[in-house]
Amino acid sequence: MKKNVPKLRFPEFDGEWDVKRLGEFSEWASGGTPSKENPNYWNGDISWISASSMRGMKYSKSENKITDEGLKNGSRIAIKGTLLILVRGSMLFNTIPIGITLNDVAFNQDVKSITIDEKQNTLYVLYWFYAHENIILNMVTGTGIGAGKLELSDLKSLNLTLPSLPEQTKIANFLTAVDDKISQLKKKKELLEQYKKGVMQQIFCQKLWFKDDNGADFEEWEEKRLGEILIEHKTKNSKKKVEEVFSVAKAKGVVNQIEHLGRSYASEDTSNYKVVFPNDVVYTKSPTSDFPFGIIKQNKLERTGIVSVLYGVFSPVNKNIGLLLDYYFSSWQNTYNYLNPLVQKGAKNTMNISNETFLSGAEISLPTSELEQAKIANFLNAVNDKINHCGQEIVGMERWKKGLLQMMFV
Repeated sequence: MKKNVPKLRFPEFDGEWDVKRLGEFSEWASGGTPSKENPNYWNGDISWISASSMRGMKYSKSENKITDEGLKNGSRIAIKGTLLILVRGSMLFNTIPIGITLNDVAFNQDVKSITIDEKQNTLYVLYWFYAHENIILNMVTGTGIGAGKLELSDLKSLNLTLPSLPEQTKIANFLTAVDDKISQLKKKKELLEQYKKGVMQQIFCQKLWFKDDNGADFEEWEEKRLGEILIEHKTKNSKKKVEEVFSVAKAKGVVNQIEHLGRSYASEDTSNYKVVFPNDVVYTKSPTSDFPFGIIKQNKLERTGIVSVLYGVFSPVNKNIGLLLDYYFSSWQNTYNYLNPLVQKGAKNTMNISNETFLSGAEISLPTSELEQAKIANFLNAVNDKINHCGQEIVGMERWKKGLLQMMFV
């Protein structure tokens, strides 16, 4: 039985893979930070990579830039095609930031550059790191000040399994194509989200109009207070068995808190919790650092559940009004403009918004025709479906890539 052979391999290659220590075919260098007290060293044209810049696997730009003078007095250049790895920082307890430079960049002292010799493929080495991230994470130790660190000697001693250079190149090119597809999907999702945001602004500013089924204009929109279109209900939980406990997540709307946070309610008294029905509108009465001015979301899960007394629960006069409010308040500016004047300071600087205050806030311009409400809601739902489908494709591709990394490397 052959050793050091991956589970998944391109058919034109065979034979066992070699094993070499990383330090045998790489050169390492440390970066640095020019003095921040000298303005001549900063705000130049050279991107300066630090932990905050190390997102993803390609490094080319950063918010912080240094000058040629700053480079000569405290930093170092990593030329295009060099690997950069973070060796000190709190991020190391969760992930190993490593990537390849797309152009010449400078880097700080918490980062090491790795130059791979010409007998190996640099991208293959990079993907090897991604495939073996768990091994690297186990090498992280604490610094005593809350940060993690990787010892250079440990990294250089890593045993890498290395096929021939042509096979390395084939693997690297294939995985690069997978990453390119993921990047394209992420860009598509980003553009759809921008489109949705722009369309919603046009709709709610009444610059984009829908027509009725005969091509005629709908009647004028009316200014409404939430108290005119929402009905508060305080139905208390009567079930002893807890199945659906909802909360409002900033990016996800109304979610099942047990699934979202992994929290157990087995021994908790939820008899004072309020029942939430499908299409209900829920908002945070006690804003926190996550929701500084509260947030309004609709229960679109089509399931009945309960929420704690920290939330207000309302039934909209119809489903589409609930959807329109959900879309309207998906704009943080709209949420801020509506809720900020209603926030009341409580004891110990806590913030509260009572249900009465919430319902009597500023008027919102909304369509009066239920047909127009439905047309707008259906249109925005269709855009949302495309965004969600794109997100599912991204998750699927990333899961597939993870599986490939496990099978294509030893």
